[in-house]
Amino acid sequence: MQFIKDFWNKIKNPRGILLVLFYIAFALFVGGALTLIILVPEQTILHYFLYVCAGVSLAYFVYTIVYFAPTITQKIINKLKQNKFTNSLLENYGYRTLVFALLSFCLNILYVAFLLTMGILTGSIWQIAITIYYLVLVAMKGYVFYAKRKHNNFASQCVTMRFCGIMFIALTLALSGIVVLIYKSNMYFEYAGLMIYAVAAYTFLNLTIAIFNLFKARKQDDLYVQSIRNINLANAIVSIFVLQVALFQAFSPESNLGFANGLTGGAISLVILGLGIYMIRKAYKKQQGEKNGKE
Repeated sequence: MQFIKDFWNKIKNPRGILLVLFYIAFALFVGGALTLIILVPEQTILHYFLYVCAGVSLAYFVYTIVYFAPTITQKIINKLKQNKFTNSLLENYGYRTLVFALLSFCLNILYVAFLLTMGILTGSIWQIAITIYYLVLVAMKGYVFYAKRKHNNFASQCVTMRFCGIMFIALTLALSGIVVLIYKSNMYFEYAGLMIYAVAAYTFLNLTIAIFNLFKARKQDDLYVQSIRNINLANAIVSIFVLQVALFQAFSPESNLGFANGLTGGAISLVILGLGIYMIRKAYKKQQGEKNGKE
């Protein structure tokens, strides 16, 4: 009875030679089952025996991975903390946000260049117009990075957020013009083949992440971080509008859906306008609070 109890404890807490033997057995069972399926298509008792052994060993293999995951994760974290850059990524939310935003900034530049090239080659006014809109958002991100690197003080944070808010208001006017253009001319944005499904999945994922990060950033005092999150949100909701136009064209090409597109575009324009006003007001309140605190 004690032997069974000791063996069960070793199963629950795999270590040393027992773990090595199990991994060898797991590889043999899975390899043997696959080899038998290929070489001997007819089902035999040996087939079923290897299936059961491979299934049981696979379940235990997953258990060992889960069992060691916390230890492995902690070792990786400890190793990353020894490096200044990776330690800052782990410990500093603001720093992590700006680093990943910088990576997305580089990808955005490539994406905008691709859209602009396609728009020029196809002669699509709508595509060129929306590409310029994205280009301004990318430039705003670049300005935030520049301000963070060049100044990185509270006054600069307020100025940066206020500038982004003003740009959002200006972009609202530009987006409104694009919406009117779509409504009047029934223009559309089209993705080739099945690409529209991938774009739809990415767009909704991007919007979900942008909203989640926006609320998370509100708890941070860094206005650079909040500005980046607001820019990402504006980018995501405009992508929803572009996706809607593309979906209507893909699935209802004969319908005149200019009014529906115009309604959605108008609503998104109002959201971006409200976001711009909010940023200007918040930057002003932060500056006033800082002045009053000094006095």
